[in-house]
This record gives sequence, structure tokens and C-alpha cells, in this order.
Amino acid sequence: MKLALWEIFTYVEIPLVWYLFKHYAKRNVLGDIIAGTIVGVLIEFITEPLWNYHFVITYFKDTPVTLPTSWGITFAIITYFSERLYCKFLEKDEVRLYDKRILVFDLVVGIPLGLLCEIIGLKSGIWEYNYGLLKWNWGEIPFVHMPYEALVGYALLMLSVPTFVRYWQGAFEGKTAG
Repeated sequence: MKLALWEIFTYVEIPLVWYLFKHYAKRNVLGDIIAGTIVGVLIEFITEPLWNYHFVITYFKDTPVTLPTSWGITFAIITYFSERLYCKFLEKDEVRLYDKRILVFDLVVGIPLGLLCEIIGLKSGIWEYNYGLLKWNWGEIPFVHMPYEALVGYALLMLSVPTFVRYWQGAFEGKTAG
């Protein structure tokens, strides 16, 4: 029953996150979610054998339909809060084009949020690691009992995906560069 509720939540979270951002943060994150979902599809297709998922509605082997959109939501949230921190700490009105310092903020926001999502997914039983294929053996992050390899994986994602989301978000919202 618990997994069924989690699965239902993953469908509800899409309009919920969009609504919350639109009305409270005054930001349309639809383009962010779409751009992040594209990367989510890539991540899940490439890594499918490494995890065992436990939702009912799937699109590729045992990969849940809503998992790529959950990635999209996660990357939209990371991008938003990373930009907010960047502007606050660097006293800017917006992220400057090609300013590599944004990557530091992507890491600072993205790694903890990514690990939190990973912990929730594992502890709730949404998925489990296929340790036989992963062969992760660097040890565990203290207190959260996550493999260090997960930490490195999230760091690598944060060095690329929020930038992709920033670049493409406007195109998916009908905005043109100019």
C-alpha cells in the first residue's frame, strides 16, 4: 500500500510543483521540468540494469513512467535554488552567461538534494541497488549510509545537468533567445 501511495504521489507532484513555483516563486518551471525530464530519460535508459524498481506502471523494463519526470522536477528545483544562492552570494540580479561560478552553487544545492531523493527512494522501497552489477565498494557516507559512489555520481550530474536545464528551459516555454 505504501508503494501505491508513493506511485500516486509521483503523478501528483508534477502539477503540484509547477503550481507551487508559479504561484509562490513567480517562476514557470515547466521548461525546466521538460529539459530535466529529457536528461532523466537518458539517465534511466543508460542505467536501467543497475536498479530494481517496484512501481506498477513502467515504460522500459521495470523503470517507472514517472521516474524521468521526477528527475525533471528535481533538476528544476536544483536549478532554481542554485540560481537564488548565486544571486544572493554574488549580489547579482541574474546568473551571468558563461559564469562558471554557478557550477559551485549547482554542487552545493544539487548534491544534498540528490542524496535526499536517493535516501527517500531507497528507504521507501521505490528502488534498490543491484549491487551485483554496481560493484560499489568504496564504503558508505557516514550517517546516511549511502555508497560514496552515489555521492560522486550526483556531483558529476550537477556539473552538467543544471546547465543543460538553464540553456533549454526557455525553449520549452516558447521563449526565444534575443
